[in-house]
Amino acid sequence: MILRSVGLRKEGVELVSCPTCGRCKVDLETVARRVTEELPNDKGYLKVAVMGCAVNGPGEAKEADIGIAFGENNAVVFKHGEREFSGPLPEVVEQFLQAAKEMLD
Repeated sequence: MILRSVGLRKEGVELVSCPTCGRCKVDLETVARRVTEELPNDKGYLKVAVMGCAVNGPGEAKEADIGIAFGENNAVVFKHGEREFSGPLPEVVEQFLQAAKEMLD
């Protein structure tokens, strides 16, 4: 785990999430928990970003293999730095999780 945390070993699902602030209007903890529970950790490396706002979120989400940045009623998903899709909540969360699972297959 120490090697993973300093970037020397890349395996499993690496979750990057913001600590939330006043700009976060969604239950970010639930989405982050779903990522850790639903994505298998034994199928290779995947960096997943779950970001709570439209201010800093898109930049962080673009740095991950797949990331989601939330607005108040919607979210945008980035895949390898490019905008993949966006949509209303909660549908886009389900699409995001499905896309992340497909990346691990």
